[in-house]
Amino acid sequence: MKKSIQPYVLRFISSNTLLSIKRRYYTCARFFKRGVPKLEIFIKVDDPYSFLLVQALPTLEKKYRVTITARVIINSDPVMFPELTMWNKHSINDAMHLANVYHLHFPCSTTEITHQARSVFTASCAVQQKIDEGASWTGIAELLLAYWKGDHIDASSSIDEAALEKRFEAHLHQLSSNGHYLPATIFYDGEWYWGVDRLDHLERRLIDEGYGIQPNPQIEFDKTYASLLQPLNFSIDTKKCAEPLTLFWSARSPYSYIALLQAVKLTTHYGIPIEVKPVLPMMMRGLYVPPKKAIYIFLDTKREAQKLGINYGFLADPLGEGVERCYALLAYARANNKYLDYLLSFAKSVNAHGVRADTDSGMEKIVEDAGLSWQEAKRHLANTDWKNEVTANQSDIYQNGSWGVPVFRYKDIQVWGQDRLFVIEDVIRQNLTLHKVAPIDKAMHDIRQAVGSSQDE
Repeated sequence: MKKSIQPYVLRFISSNTLLSIKRRYYTCARFFKRGVPKLEIFIKVDDPYSFLLVQALPTLEKKYRVTITARVIINSDPVMFPELTMWNKHSINDAMHLANVYHLHFPCSTTEITHQARSVFTASCAVQQKIDEGASWTGIAELLLAYWKGDHIDASSSIDEAALEKRFEAHLHQLSSNGHYLPATIFYDGEWYWGVDRLDHLERRLIDEGYGIQPNPQIEFDKTYASLLQPLNFSIDTKKCAEPLTLFWSARSPYSYIALLQAVKLTTHYGIPIEVKPVLPMMMRGLYVPPKKAIYIFLDTKREAQKLGINYGFLADPLGEGVERCYALLAYARANNKYLDYLLSFAKSVNAHGVRADTDSGMEKIVEDAGLSWQEAKRHLANTDWKNEVTANQSDIYQNGSWGVPVFRYKDIQVWGQDRLFVIEDVIRQNLTLHKVAPIDKAMHDIRQAVGSSQDE
């Protein structure tokens, strides 16, 4: 796709107009068939997100007029997981965060996972058999819980394992041919919803289409973002709360764009510093991102941004020269105390305004919107000092179990994903609580602050 027309094509692909047309088509087709929404779910027994999703299904059935079918897969496309070992370890830690916020079961830690391939296959057969028998989702969740606890699971002696293995492969093919690559996904009339993280989008769609069982149902699966930025009910000693929030960020990553805007809101809200550490995009590090994965991420970013009130979709992909030109001016922006302004200007320009960073006219707009001088900045475009910095940042997150961005780090907690800011906020609030000013001392604290401010003047 030519770079000059790419932003316009992507804006159309991600437009609400096109989405509405697609949904009307499916709604009409369902009306003539007199059917209810059919949710097709793909699960993998050794995938922690699948275990959490199955536990959420009874809630969906209770709240919405839907039918749910599930298909078990046992393999994953290795092309989609460039760092599979890291992914597996990360997903277990991440699942524990999600289980905590949604009060779901997840009994394991990464050190307890000892399941062998044979036990995965046997458990997969047992789960698929339960599904075929029409067992409740609660019953299937109990079987998955037994697997994750390391209990012995026997499949029925009447199971044809060879036939089931072919079915598992057929399910994987169906997942892929419909446009996805991850287990713990729900396919509903042309759109994908991954894990409990994206059930809020599915719920909102079902509500809009009139499939709530009760009038005016409330969205259940929004707890990772709905309560962010709550006010503190106490004063804090800000001099003791200088621990920064660190964001590892990529100039190309769509999720990094959302993460940057949300991180700035969070740190402003709590009055703590922010450090943004850039890394190279995966494709500039030699890691392949298949088109199927890229388009899902693009469309998912659009709906995630929209629910947060963030403009996104008029995208001029800065991959390659655009990223290099962005990073070439990092030192210049820092020297002029405009580093964060510059990153925000770049992120908004390329992701929401179709500004091409690989052109001088595009970079001029980005630089000047950040309050910097283009005449001065353009003399630094050939700078390559950023390469050592970016390489060191990438090595840092790799050593701590992450390979992609955005990554948030606060004190000794590190999480991956723009939708994991709730974990960081919880740690920030705990830290601030340690430095709160006791109510009896609040008046004296305020006096000291006022006196200090007047002396500074």
